[in-house]
Amino acid sequence: MSKRTILALVAVAVLVVSSTTAGLMNPSPALAGGPVGFRALKGAEAAAFRVPADANRVSSASMARYGLTAERYQQYYGKALVLGAQLTVYRDAKGTNVAVIGAHYPKLDVRNQVKLNAKAAQSIVTKKLGADGEWFVDLMVDPETGIYFYRVENQRFDSRWFYWVDAQSGAVLNAYNGLTDGYGIGVLGDVKDLTGLTTYVSGAYKMISADGRQTTYDAGNRKKLPGTLASDSNDIWDLAGRTSPGQHALVDAHFYARVTDNYYLGTHSFNWLAYYPQGMVSSAHLGRNYANAYWNGSQMAYGDGDGVTFIEMCGDLDVVAHELSHGVTDATSDLIYSYESGALNEAFSDIMGTSIEFYYGTGNWTIGEDIMPTDDGIRDMADPTTDGDPSHYADRYTGTSDGGGVHTNSGIANHWFYLLVNGGQNANPLRASGTDVVGIGLSAAEQIVFLAFTGLPEDASYCDARAATIAVAGSYAANVADAWDEVGVDVALCGQ
Repeated sequence: MSKRTILALVAVAVLVVSSTTAGLMNPSPALAGGPVGFRALKGAEAAAFRVPADANRVSSASMARYGLTAERYQQYYGKALVLGAQLTVYRDAKGTNVAVIGAHYPKLDVRNQVKLNAKAAQSIVTKKLGADGEWFVDLMVDPETGIYFYRVENQRFDSRWFYWVDAQSGAVLNAYNGLTDGYGIGVLGDVKDLTGLTTYVSGAYKMISADGRQTTYDAGNRKKLPGTLASDSNDIWDLAGRTSPGQHALVDAHFYARVTDNYYLGTHSFNWLAYYPQGMVSSAHLGRNYANAYWNGSQMAYGDGDGVTFIEMCGDLDVVAHELSHGVTDATSDLIYSYESGALNEAFSDIMGTSIEFYYGTGNWTIGEDIMPTDDGIRDMADPTTDGDPSHYADRYTGTSDGGGVHTNSGIANHWFYLLVNGGQNANPLRASGTDVVGIGLSAAEQIVFLAFTGLPEDASYCDARAATIAVAGSYAANVADAWDEVGVDVALCGQ
């Protein structure tokens, strides 16, 4: 065993998973370029962090899966809430801070005065909406502009309007409907509910989710990102057409981003905004007949395909989830995208993409089948050999093309995951051991992968992946090892 592998084991040894318990997620620092005031602390810095005196606790949530409690704090400037200034402090069972994520603005430059009261601000909105419904008014300050404003909320059975009213002049700074009844037609002709996923701004509905976590653009069949913010006059996104301005691709890119976000947040407590404050940004209709989709480090981009081999690339949930999972890797292990670490990078995205399809209720073991009218997918985790990929380490690609085979050798880890979930033997009868792996089911397997793969060093090898997954597997360690043995990443190769 190499020294580096030993260190990797030590680093992840605390992340022990069993059928009832889990270890600690170790958040990465915030990416550069975030808004002023944002921070993501861990280790000694997190332990030494003290909540600022101007921040009040607004909630406390248990994250039992990771042995943490998340306490959320809101910053105030006098009596005004500071827009976007919330801090989440993660504490372990002993009450020690293990991570701090959020934003705090210690030096605010306020540029206007509060000359209106809450009643006056509400009356300005009442003239636009009428007096019906329930009303809520909060005084706030925007740390970016230094403007005091009232956030006026009106709730009715069919709407939830928010107006931002300048606290000095009474001017309406922003208005949006936080609860819409819109829907859209996806690439495959299915109807998707877009409630909460669009916002009414300046006379049209925009593909900005009410909580700001998802934003989608139409690239206009150009190769410049992000393009134009997707817009519709009546919130019925049904305009046909494979290319721009067709809306089917926009609907799927936006909707599937939300499904992916919900999965990571709910299943693994991974908050995308803690690493990417801009949220999940997507652009559909990239280029002309462009048969590819990618994550560029800050946003997603999808081509429309050629209409023959591929249709719109965002029309398959596992493709969208795969690409967004590269963003998770960027934020955590940052696996180098070449050779074995690159294959593990690709495999993590395939594994998470497939897990998200099962989470959504449409799961299967092929990748990209919904966007390939004449084929059954790009890769097959149940039998990678059907697409020319190896299911065993001895059959790995050893050349230099495709970054050393990142899209080919991912088949080894893909098949390992399939066997870990379902049990059985290697799909290649020439490599099958003759002894069945005992499967542990999807829930336990995906948790092991998330904890281990996000904790890997950036240049990880297949043997490192074996060691890390065994270290976090708890009572499933033997199952994990057996599945690796079945794909050739065994003791003879790795010495463990």
